[in-house]
Amino acid sequence: MYDIGSLFLFRGLTDDERTQVLSRLSEVGEFEKGDVIYDSSHFRRAIGVFLCGRGAAGDRNATKASFSEGDVFGAAALYAAGENYVSRITARSACRVLFIPEDTLTAVMADFPVCGINYVTFLSERIRYLNKKIAQYTESSASMRLYRLLCDRADAGGKVENANISSLAALLGMGRTSAYRALAELTENGSIQRDNKTITILR
Repeated sequence: MYDIGSLFLFRGLTDDERTQVLSRLSEVGEFEKGDVIYDSSHFRRAIGVFLCGRGAAGDRNATKASFSEGDVFGAAALYAAGENYVSRITARSACRVLFIPEDTLTAVMADFPVCGINYVTFLSERIRYLNKKIAQYTESSASMRLYRLLCDRADAGGKVENANISSLAALLGMGRTSAYRALAELTENGSIQRDNKTITILR
C-alpha cells in the first residue's frame, strides 16, 4: 500500500502540517480489473493517486501510460472550463485510488502555500514530458521519432524490456513496416542493440 504521506504535494511540510492535510483526504474508490476509472463521460474534478493495484491510460490498440502505486492522474480534469476528460483510464488489476477533489486541493494550497508550489512543480514536469512527446510526433525522421520514444521508455540501464513493435508503432502513428524499417536503421547505425524483445540504447 502506497504511503500517501510521501506524495509530492506534501514535500516541505512539517509532520504536524502533513497530518492536518491528510485528515482532509478521505475519498477512496475501489475498482476491479477492467473497471473504467476515468473517461470522457465518467470522471470527477479531482486528481487520483493509486494506493495499490495497477491501471492504464489508452485504448485496446495502444497503452499511452501505465499506473502503479504512487502514480497520479486527473490533473487535466482540474481548473478548466471544459466538461470532458481527455483520456480513458481503466483498472489493470483490483486497485484502490485516493481522490483529491478540486475544492479540497484549493483549500490545502491556500492554507499551506508550499503545497501550491509543489503542485505547480508537478504540472511543470508534466509540461516538459508532453513537450518531449510533441517532439517525437513532429520529428520528420521515423527512425529519430522511434529513437526518442525508446530513450523515453528505457530504464536506468538504457534497456527497453519486452518491446512491442506494434504498440510502439501505434504510439507514433506509423505502420509496423515503417517501425521495423526504423529499428533496422537504428541498429545499423549503432544507436541501439536488439536482443529478442529487449532493446538497448547504445548512444
